[in-house]
Amino acid sequence: DMRYPGFYQGLVSGTGDEDIQYGDKFDAFINFDSRKLGLREGGGFRSHFEYARDNAPTNLGGALFATNTALYWPVGKPNKLVATSLYFTQRVGKKSSIALGKFNPVDLLAADNFYGGWGTDRFMNLILVAPPSGLIPVVFIGAVATVRSQPVSWTFMVFDPNDRTDDYLPGDLFEDGVTGSVAVSHDTTLAGRKTTFVLGGLYSTADGVDYSSIGGGLVETTSKSGAWNINFEFKHNLQEDAEQANASWGFYLKAAIADGNPNYVQRSLIAGIGGKALFFGRPQDNFGLGAYYYNLSDELEDSINPAALISDEAAIEAYYNYAMRPWLYLGPNIQCVKPARDRFDNALVASLRLQFRF
Repeated sequence: DMRYPGFYQGLVSGTGDEDIQYGDKFDAFINFDSRKLGLREGGGFRSHFEYARDNAPTNLGGALFATNTALYWPVGKPNKLVATSLYFTQRVGKKSSIALGKFNPVDLLAADNFYGGWGTDRFMNLILVAPPSGLIPVVFIGAVATVRSQPVSWTFMVFDPNDRTDDYLPGDLFEDGVTGSVAVSHDTTLAGRKTTFVLGGLYSTADGVDYSSIGGGLVETTSKSGAWNINFEFKHNLQEDAEQANASWGFYLKAAIADGNPNYVQRSLIAGIGGKALFFGRPQDNFGLGAYYYNLSDELEDSINPAALISDEAAIEAYYNYAMRPWLYLGPNIQCVKPARDRFDNALVASLRLQFRF
């Protein structure tokens, strides 16, 4: 599954360069079935290769979080081919599975109707693509296990706390600590439509900067460990296609609280609607309207202000993707962002996406 997305994007209003710029990248998802390789049935090797050219900014208008997630990955590696996912997955029994290796967190959200989408299929803003918890690196190495049961299902993750974008067989795994997460989900129905509740938590033993030790904008710091994040999600379908199990659109809500030191996140709230455009009778099209508010660490803000002048960040984003052909998608995207950087004006970012799938 190979894709070539291109973006015309520009800052309509706000602080920064208002020129329209073009950015593009290349994605390749290459999978191998274990049975066809002569191995155990129910498994396989999964990979995601990315190549993004350094020809357009990813944070327009002074936004702290990327306004173009597609071009943001692979992080810090423009003009370089990187495997951001490279792992082995195996089904265990009929309802469980385990995966080991290197993961791009966005890939783990591929089946979601609201989040995920790599910044090309659904939302573009990082918060609405893969909501940061403050504890999951942009690429991590570890294990992911899922256990599907009744009345709830479980997802467990254990991973190295450092970014592993450039690493494939590192010899220093878990030397700086370990991060673990657990999420429990319950599927039910409300008003005759699918509804999901999810409660999740993350905890890291890795050392981070103790924000209370930053004084007067000078980085003379001590470290602190024990970062955590607890989150709750609610998903409810407002319309479903009886003939296609995954064709639906609905309402999504996610709220989280975190320690705020050493985690840079303290509280967050995300809400919106999105999914397949069934109201137009076009199940291959998709749309979304989402908003978020990220309350950054109060201790961090107090320690570095007034030198840096940062506060919280909020935004609203809307998009529509029109399936011109099964292999060709075109759609507009608009974002209204209140940047966390106080010296920057509120930004209005407009984009036009064109994606080829091969």
